[in-house]
Amino acid sequence: MTELPQKTVPQNSRVVLGFLLAPLLPAFYATMFFAQPWAFPIGVALSYPAALLFGLPLFLAFRSQGWLKWWHMTLCGMLCAVPLLVLYWQVGQPPHLEAFGLLNALVLEAWGGFAGLSFWLLALAGTSPVRLHVLFGFGL
Repeated sequence: MTELPQKTVPQNSRVVLGFLLAPLLPAFYATMFFAQPWAFPIGVALSYPAALLFGLPLFLAFRSQGWLKWWHMTLCGMLCAVPLLVLYWQVGQPPHLEAFGLLNALVLEAWGGFAGLSFWLLALAGTSPVRLHVLFGFGL
């Protein structure tokens, strides 16, 4: 029996899905790992503007150069975290948080890299459709 060719999803719809979900993941997992529920809204409030203001132009520049490998997008995510590092250092230390140091900066950069890698997995890796029931584990 011959199989029907699998319908390919336009690349733009996968890119939109990547931009919608990838910035959410670091805030979600950071909240879950550190059991700090207040971190989720702050993480989301910082990650989506960073993705829009820095990630989108970087993605467009990387795409025009043909730099769409997993490590390019991981680097792109890490570059998006740099303005947040500068903001954190400039705003000063909130009294309820520990002192911001090198380890915190590296963790923030790692979360940025994770967001970039997540974006690559959602938007660029493969051409098959990414269905929400598969993505979130609903049903079979």
